[in-house]
Amino acid sequence: MTPYPSLPSSHNGLKAFEAAARLMSFTLAADELHVTQSAISRQIKQLEDELSASLVVRKHRAIELTPQGHDLYRVLRESYGNIEAVMASWKDPKQKRIVIKATLSFATRVLISKVRELNERYPDYEIVIVPVIEEDEAINSSEYDLLIFHTRFKKRYDNAPDITFLREEFMAPVCSTNVITEDTDLTSILTMPRIHPTLDHHDWKVWLTDVESPPKKPVRNTSFLSLDMALSACLSGEGVTVTDLLLVLKELQRGFLYCPEHAKLQHSAWTYYIHQRTHTPVIDDIIDWLREETAKEIELLKQLALQYHWSGVIKAQD
Repeated sequence: MTPYPSLPSSHNGLKAFEAAARLMSFTLAADELHVTQSAISRQIKQLEDELSASLVVRKHRAIELTPQGHDLYRVLRESYGNIEAVMASWKDPKQKRIVIKATLSFATRVLISKVRELNERYPDYEIVIVPVIEEDEAINSSEYDLLIFHTRFKKRYDNAPDITFLREEFMAPVCSTNVITEDTDLTSILTMPRIHPTLDHHDWKVWLTDVESPPKKPVRNTSFLSLDMALSACLSGEGVTVTDLLLVLKELQRGFLYCPEHAKLQHSAWTYYIHQRTHTPVIDDIIDWLREETAKEIELLKQLALQYHWSGVIKAQD
């Protein structure tokens, strides 16, 4: 009698299901396993029939996991990870690396400032930080341990496998302290030249919808098509931009950037998530550390909000 009577007779179905559940795509699973999409679909259907359980909800160009599918994927992920670790230990040792991909603005404005701490926390690893532009597309690649991305498609990633919510954005206008005077207030800030990281001026439009009396006089607009360029222009005194205050927290603390008193903070349409590609205790620890660091940054933002009487969504975090 077999010691594992509930296991399916063929492991191909388990392998096909694990790849499809991890990539959330029959097409990508087929590419990874070098078979056809129909073969993936057929193997998973045979697995479902043998287990007498529904594992996948098939939708047009998308799939979702059922509760049983989530349970099975979680166990397979851990088991395959353990097998991979054992087999990798048989090979000649190589220099260990932790590859973190992140949206460009997060990589340059957050992760760079944390490199020293990462090196101290993980002295046996080389830390590799890779900036990405198309985050939603990067999630389908396999060349990273962690991907920190922000997206407008919140519903797509909530409760998805291997996805961890990190934070919302906290949007408000900022300008260089070099261009403000004792009389500078929220009203005068709104008459300054406006700097935009996108051609559609989306951040400014959304933020101005909450302003009780937006200025009627036309203002100068300049677009840079990059948040980092927009912030550089802002820091050099070229105007005012609406941005995520957590990305410029150090500049606000050190007095390089100014957010006017009584400004209203808003969430944007974008949300930050973490996608975990590699499942090891070290990567689990990095995720916990990133969440702890983010919580500390939000606390610092709350203190600044109290000091400068900022209102809005920051209060909702209390």
